[in-house]
Amino acid sequence: MMIDVRNGRDHLTSWIRLTIKKELEAYFTHDEGFKHCRLTNVANRVLPRSSKYKGGSATFMKTKSRLSESLDHEATLAETFKYTHILKANNERFADERSVAHYVSLN
Repeated sequence: MMIDVRNGRDHLTSWIRLTIKKELEAYFTHDEGFKHCRLTNVANRVLPRSSKYKGGSATFMKTKSRLSESLDHEATLAETFKYTHILKANNERFADERSVAHYVSLN
């Protein structure tokens, strides 16, 4: 919906008051923080590694709880991190070098 305002699709946003629509357009056009967040989000969506993680959209604590049940003991922080950052296709490889470096620092 806000993308329609940002892209100037007036026929889809006729229900928004004109003053509010102008303020939103000014915000989308001139606010540097918004531009930075938007560009970061766009870049993150197109990363090839973004869909390779095993963790999914579950929270870290929920994943830790499920992992603890399957391991029959309380999962450590390192075990949970490794589980969420290894590749789906290869259970031994991490998705990127940064994940490897962080995992090594946990141990």
